[in-house]
Amino acid sequence: MHDISLKYFHAVAKAGSLSAASEELHVAVSAISRQITQLEERLQLPLFERKARGMSLTTAGDILYTYSLRNALEFKNVLAEMKGINNIQQQSIALACPEGMAWDFLPHAVAQFRHAYPSARFSLQVVGSSKATQLVKEGKVDAALTFSLQPEQGVEITLQCPSPVVALLSNNHPLAEKAFLNITDLTEYPLASSEPGTTLSYLLDIACQIEGIHIAPVLTSSTVGTIYTFVSESSDAIALCGELTVARRAKQDNLVIRPIHAPSLMQRSLQVQVMSRRKHSIIVRYFLTYLSDLLTQQTQ
Repeated sequence: MHDISLKYFHAVAKAGSLSAASEELHVAVSAISRQITQLEERLQLPLFERKARGMSLTTAGDILYTYSLRNALEFKNVLAEMKGINNIQQQSIALACPEGMAWDFLPHAVAQFRHAYPSARFSLQVVGSSKATQLVKEGKVDAALTFSLQPEQGVEITLQCPSPVVALLSNNHPLAEKAFLNITDLTEYPLASSEPGTTLSYLLDIACQIEGIHIAPVLTSSTVGTIYTFVSESSDAIALCGELTVARRAKQDNLVIRPIHAPSLMQRSLQVQVMSRRKHSIIVRYFLTYLSDLLTQQTQ
């Protein structure tokens, strides 16, 4: 399979059309189209669905795209290993996760890991869960932590653990002595929650529909820090969040975490995702093992 054909194939797959790929590569549309057609003829498989506005990968095309991308990434790692383990690239770990995991848990995990491996270098993209998964599929990050309601396709899940939505409240809150809260308890006090469009907000809506109640948070935010500070400064407020997101800080600040008795709020899981069958560098493998052990300990 010729490198030029794969290069053009990748460009069209990423850009979504021949014209967009042409602009990116500074190559005539006809030349790109010819290479794509020749590649499909050699493989005897259609790689793209031709649409009125662009091109999208077929199942076969998606498999080829992932395979060739994975091989390119592995070749890059092999070159780095050949140049020596101290190579900066060989010590780099690229991650993606939602804001909830980026606020405290993951920075703490990175700091602890670097006690053992001080040469490790990290980059972290803070994005939504679906975007984090996409970055893994594209090989732009080594791993992602995501909140999910169902198994993800096209990635390998190295660890999945429960991540139910819990209540965070002051230790002198009127409900602090209860072993767990009911969803109806949330109607009696000021509530802080994630903004609409998040998995947490979606699960809260389902729980309210099941109970036939309506809850209007007094504060919604895209950042955990905002919600956390609001609750820590309010004696009667309740925040909805993931336990892993706030557990360490809550213990330090004497805040209380309580489970909520609502099946829909228990559906969410936390996944560690990597590209299927991708061979990672040694330092990435070490970190993934460390991360899995840490998550297993904290969710048991």
